[in-house]
Amino acid sequence: MRTRIRHFRKARGLTQTELADALGTTAATVSRLETADMTVSMDWLERLAAALSVQVRDLLGAEAGSLVAQAELLRGGGVAMLSEGIPLPPSLAEGVREPLAYRVAEEMGPYAAGDMLIADRMETEEAEIWLGRDCIAAGADMRCFFGRLAGLEEKKCILVPPEAGAAAIRLDNTEWIAPVIALVRRIAPVSPRRSGR
Repeated sequence: MRTRIRHFRKARGLTQTELADALGTTAATVSRLETADMTVSMDWLERLAAALSVQVRDLLGAEAGSLVAQAELLRGGGVAMLSEGIPLPPSLAEGVREPLAYRVAEEMGPYAAGDMLIADRMETEEAEIWLGRDCIAAGADMRCFFGRLAGLEEKKCILVPPEAGAAAIRLDNTEWIAPVIALVRRIAPVSPRRSGR
């Protein structure tokens, strides 16, 4: 049975040895699990899912249904392509018709650097109900911009970036709009306090 163990291990920046240490096994075993040279039991799947912070179904999911952040959001409403995509668990996009994922490059407004935003791409005409929500929008030249959807009339939209004092962005021929429907923020685990004794 093929799994996506290697996919998520690399997405987390872990070596086989580091994942093996987290699982209490050897790098050779991790290699065998990744290449399906070893039977992957439900116990192994549950342990791997916990170590990789994903659901078991994500490890079994097909590559075609993958969710990858290909771009990052910049101050001033800019959107820049990443040199390498960041794979995310497909379960983050459950129920989303056309999911897109973006990484926040640096702190801006309510967003922290490293936040992942999941958006749902739709035709411009469908987006009127999302006025007042943060969205990504693509112009006729397919350049994308990010901000609060402050105005929408036919194919014209106005976006206001989230940081204070940012200038509004006007797109006269909007190809599509993707309202942000989920924010994923990784919070560092809290270490228990050590007693002074």
